[in-house]
Amino acid sequence: MRRSPISLTSIMLIVGAVIFLIYLYLADVTQIVATILSLDLRIALTAVLIDLTCIGLFVLGWYLLLKNPGMSFKDCFEIVLVSIFGDLMIPTASISGEFFRVSLTVKRGRIQISEATASVLLHRILLALTFGVVLLVSILNLVGDQTAPVAEIYALGVIAIFDLAFGIAAMYMALRADLFERGVEKLAMRIGGFLRRFRPKYDPEKLRESILGGFRTFVQAIKSVKPNTFVLSFLVLTARWFLIAMIPYIMFVSLGRPVSYWVVLGVTVFVSMVQMIPIGIPGMVGVMEVSMTAFFMGFGIPPALAASATILTRLVIFWFELVISALAASLQGMRGLRLSYKMRNNSGHSVQGQNPEIV
Repeated sequence: MRRSPISLTSIMLIVGAVIFLIYLYLADVTQIVATILSLDLRIALTAVLIDLTCIGLFVLGWYLLLKNPGMSFKDCFEIVLVSIFGDLMIPTASISGEFFRVSLTVKRGRIQISEATASVLLHRILLALTFGVVLLVSILNLVGDQTAPVAEIYALGVIAIFDLAFGIAAMYMALRADLFERGVEKLAMRIGGFLRRFRPKYDPEKLRESILGGFRTFVQAIKSVKPNTFVLSFLVLTARWFLIAMIPYIMFVSLGRPVSYWVVLGVTVFVSMVQMIPIGIPGMVGVMEVSMTAFFMGFGIPPALAASATILTRLVIFWFELVISALAASLQGMRGLRLSYKMRNNSGHSVQGQNPEIV
């Protein structure tokens, strides 16, 4: 009997596990264990509630942009949990998660894919803008701190400015998407012409109308969002960044070694960008731990303390989220199976109820 080959995901997971083991060895696992044993569990557990609140704010920021009365906040929350599971298991710079979010929104909300895509795109752009704003705020608060290393502050400053420039450009292009209609039309005709080489009877005009129709719906969905909705979503997502930083901050406090909130905020926001790198390791296991610990150490935090706070933080923002998102994905799958079963049953009954001569 032939054994099935090891999947690429399994290989990358092994790579991540090896990186994590090397990380534990270099950071001195005995000191890490001793530090974690001093944990005040009552304080640390509040990080779980904070994480759930952060997920809720993420959902709310998107829910405000989604122009669909049929979608409840609960529906959006479930869909986001499934997308989180997709991001954690298939690390593709959030592309996998956003694919699940768009497809599930289309099915659950019964709206056009262009409208669902518009809401997700605007949400992502606002996330990028708030990322840059919050990172800049943390830098401005660190400038007067004599203990903060100048090199790290400059590096974070450059990243914040670049991100803001990118976010502003992306938002401008989204709001003025109608300017690209002619280019979209030309692209549709080229694709249609290419397909016609293989299928002589294929009509490129139908493809052009279909693509242009979807593009116009996409543009209309973006333009229908009111300015005050943008502002409210922006504020909600900004608050989320400040709250996320409270998770590692509370971990330092629970270990009896509080660290400057602005240091924690800067490191937390920056490391979230590292998670967007499509390395291919599920959950970025090992890579995230090394990155966060290294940046904490760059601000003068002892290795064992930095590693302990990082591991405890990852228990919440990775392992806890993996469990609840896996449950959400399982429930979504079971709901889909039940719906498919009902549709088959209804189809069978309708056929049996018809006149045999017609059948």
